[in-house]
Amino acid sequence: MKTKAVNTVHWRKYLDVNENPRVSSFLKSRGDDVMWQVGQNIRRAVRRDLPELNLLIHENAPYAIKIQKKDFEEVMNLSLSWFEKKEEYEKCSEIFTWMGELKEKTEKKKAVNLI
Repeated sequence: MKTKAVNTVHWRKYLDVNENPRVSSFLKSRGDDVMWQVGQNIRRAVRRDLPELNLLIHENAPYAIKIQKKDFEEVMNLSLSWFEKKEEYEKCSEIFTWMGELKEKTEKKKAVNLI
């Protein structure tokens, strides 16, 4: 079986409207699905204690995005803001819970490192 190697770029290239103005039109058409999937995958990465997350945002995109562990909270906030603007409060609640898991895991790790 052949596998295809995909290069990665920083997550802002495909998710941050301020970084790339073309992102706005992309998110208008696919933003709900993309932001939800990003949030879910960050949650999985946190639970598995992964150092980074690589995601293919669109099947025709030449690159996958890379989200490093230090950026998980920022990207989750981006997803939360997206769904707040859409007034999808059930998803906001779920993402807020995931962010709590992320903070809890981060605090546990800091406490262990202090000992």
